[in-house]
Amino acid sequence: MPKYRRLARASAVIGVAALALAACGGSSTPKASPSGGAGSVPSSFNAAVTNVVNASDKTGGTLKLGPNSDCDSWDPARTYYAWCLSNMQRVYARTLMAYQSVPGVDGTKAVPDLATAPGAASDSNKTWTYKLQSGLKYEDGTTIKSADVKYAIERLFATDIINGGPTFYYLCLLDTCDAKGGSVYKGPYTDKTGEPMVNGKPSIETPDDTTITFHLTSSYVDFDYLMTLGPSSPIPQTADKGVKYTEHPLSSGPFKFGTYVVGKSLTFVRNDQWSQATDKIRKPMVNEIDLNVITDPDAADKALQSGQIDLEPDGGVQAAFQAQINGDASLKKYADDPVTGFTRYIAIAPSVAPFDNLDCRLAVFYAINKADLVKARGGSYGGDVANTMAPPSVIGFDKAANPYPVGADNTGDLTKAKEELTKCGKPTGFDVNMAYVNKGKGIAVFEAVQQALARVGIIVKSTPIGDNATYYSTYIGSPSNIASKKLGLMVAGWAADFPSGYGFWNSIVSGKAILPTGNTNYTSLNDPVINGYLDQALTAKTSELEGIYKSLDAQVMKNAVYLPFQYDKTLYYHSPRLTNLYMQAGGGYFYDYVNIGVNDGK
Repeated sequence: MPKYRRLARASAVIGVAALALAACGGSSTPKASPSGGAGSVPSSFNAAVTNVVNASDKTGGTLKLGPNSDCDSWDPARTYYAWCLSNMQRVYARTLMAYQSVPGVDGTKAVPDLATAPGAASDSNKTWTYKLQSGLKYEDGTTIKSADVKYAIERLFATDIINGGPTFYYLCLLDTCDAKGGSVYKGPYTDKTGEPMVNGKPSIETPDDTTITFHLTSSYVDFDYLMTLGPSSPIPQTADKGVKYTEHPLSSGPFKFGTYVVGKSLTFVRNDQWSQATDKIRKPMVNEIDLNVITDPDAADKALQSGQIDLEPDGGVQAAFQAQINGDASLKKYADDPVTGFTRYIAIAPSVAPFDNLDCRLAVFYAINKADLVKARGGSYGGDVANTMAPPSVIGFDKAANPYPVGADNTGDLTKAKEELTKCGKPTGFDVNMAYVNKGKGIAVFEAVQQALARVGIIVKSTPIGDNATYYSTYIGSPSNIASKKLGLMVAGWAADFPSGYGFWNSIVSGKAILPTGNTNYTSLNDPVINGYLDQALTAKTSELEGIYKSLDAQVMKNAVYLPFQYDKTLYYHSPRLTNLYMQAGGGYFYDYVNIGVNDGK
């Protein structure tokens, strides 16, 4: 019964994702596998969303990536920036479970990676046991043991040191927590002899080198999905360097760190201790992956078009190159524009006056010009107008819901906005600071918000930061920084950590998910009604989930702290020389970098 419920729940999520894929014009059935063979398709617009493009067995060469910023962290426990968490970790860090390497919606299926099989669940999904494969080694030749997975997860409890990642999923699930959500166990740095406990017994047991059993505080039907995230990547205690572990994490995957210059460049080289025989997820083709940060998005586009880089892994192309692609069939054949599962939104901080007043927040909701915001992010190639936080790919999405209508043309309801300003005691408007990333689409989004709100007297002041990774981890990811800098409006985007409703919602609306640093509940929302829906979802029948998540979404919108404006699509362009190219749905529709090859051996 537990196994059936997990599969049924995953199927419900995948079914909704299939509808989203159909909306972007692609088939939901993958036509080839990364290893090549019959069914490979040539490059064409959107081909890599549901197919393997240019499947090949040719090995060698270098994959060249040009992101606009470094990852927020390379420590598997602390990585949370989407392209790093979802797909770059697959290059060097293996986890107990992982998403299977196929294009299309089948890529949302969690399959064994380090483990021999999915977790064996018992005690109403409160106990989960995994067995490690034999022959697993780190880059230094030492054997990967179950105790290393246990230690890696125990590090999460040291929230003063290991922060920024999906920590909160694990803390109160694997330890006794107080009323404020604080765990008793404080991690291995402070408590060198202790460990997390549930009902007076250790919550993580490793009776031998290949077995690990988790005892949870409550039923958790999606636990296999948690084991796809970075925290289940093993770390031996002898290799742990705390906050500096990000500079050279010990590889368990096919590539390891070569030369790394923080914030500028990173070279991945092959790990000769990795064995293909133990790995059904990865089939690496290139000898090296070079990652060079190009902070100017337009300069990155030019480098991509000229062939200096093969991909921009952390986002799509900018307006100028987008227009070229749209008008030139010879370029468009190398482009993909998937429905990503991200909702783009503006977080409104109730801790910053006058947004402690609901009516002042509603004034922003009605004055916003969503049509201009969608245009700022690429128009039809960038996505569709959003009226709720849940995107179409998440169970519980309600297409008919529109609690704060802004006109048939989505340009705003200024009459209603002015009424709300009067109600909140600010009839002529007010000043507010807005946080955003000061480059590329971030600038255009800020300008669209500024112009829209100025129509009703709300003066939006620019308080940006130039680096994506820092922006999310410590700028708007720190409640104290939001308060001290009075960041009333914050541009953000969110997709599910794993493909279920809980995987989308928990990080951004749970009161238990609020952290001092690396916080992703940017408004510090702590609504007991929302928390109750999240708790219900963990033990509900599959047939009940859609109703629970639909009600949760409605309650989130009632709080008026998250203003969604776009269900995201991203226009990517890739080098013509790439082989085995497909988009990994489980990772949020990024290319599966670890399996990409090059056809020229360079």
